[in-house]
Amino acid sequence: MKKIIVVGLMLFLGACGQIDRSLAHIKGAQEICFKGVEYIQFASGATVEYRPDGHIATCR
Repeated sequence: MKKIIVVGLMLFLGACGQIDRSLAHIKGAQEICFKGVEYIQFASGATVEYRPDGHIATCR
């Protein structure tokens, strides 16, 4: 029983990033907030989002 729970948790936790990448693939990009910084998630990776004035965008 413990092995089933552990495997289920591993699959669930491993899929968290995959969901964001899948949405980014469909929409072109997905905005993600992580530790107070706004990131843009693409299907191939992520980058920090910058404001027009050149500062790093923070989460609202």
